[in-house]
Amino acid sequence: MYRIATSSWALHGTLGQVYYEHNQGTVTNTGKEDSNAMSLLDLPAHVANGGINVMEICHFHFPSTEDSYLAELKVAINEAGIDLVNVLVDTGNLSNPNQAERQRDVEMTKGWQDVAAKLGVSGGNRIDCGTEAPTAETMAHCVDSLRELADHAVASDLIVFTENWRATSLQPADLIAIMRQVDRPLKLCVDFGNAAKTEDKYATLAALLPYSSSLHCKGNFTDDELDLAEYHRSLDLVKEADFSGHVSLRNGD
Repeated sequence: MYRIATSSWALHGTLGQVYYEHNQGTVTNTGKEDSNAMSLLDLPAHVANGGINVMEICHFHFPSTEDSYLAELKVAINEAGIDLVNVLVDTGNLSNPNQAERQRDVEMTKGWQDVAAKLGVSGGNRIDCGTEAPTAETMAHCVDSLRELADHAVASDLIVFTENWRATSLQPADLIAIMRQVDRPLKLCVDFGNAAKTEDKYATLAALLPYSSSLHCKGNFTDDELDLAEYHRSLDLVKEADFSGHVSLRNGD
């Protein structure tokens, strides 16, 4: 069984802001309120009105992480009947050879885990494996980082998700090797668009889908027309893998 979800990224143009930049461990709120943009507080009801009750939120769409704001957002989520399954952390480099910089990103991610816990997220946080080329050294750094984050998540009943995304984990063999070495509770988000960046999208999906707990189902569009044949081919692989989890409908990159 699977559940249909969506991500705040799918409504990025409607929300209209990227609120956070991360530089050398410092988190800076760079957003300015736009009277024409939808408030994140209104997003849960908007998603529910569209017939979807499962949602992910990207970290950069939070205008505030103050406890008072998170409490208000949690009320909006609960009142809309939304299951918030993931806070997506779209920054950080867990494979960084520089230990100090890598640890800074681990601590930053722990902060977003704490945000997820305060919101009552039912899943956890997704963070990818890193931006370094996959070598034995960089993969070991990623494994250590994911272990530390998984241990931090346990206290809040959260799970760490990772994804086939940036350089360290783009290729399926590397990602599977990392997941096996972590030896902690760890889930996988499989992204259709990122699979398309490999030599063979469908071979990548076939390799990763048996490990997946969530999907980012991005379609290919030409002049606003979805390539249905291509999309169905990807979804057929999902069926073959007997996938069970949430399926986040996403627009492209």
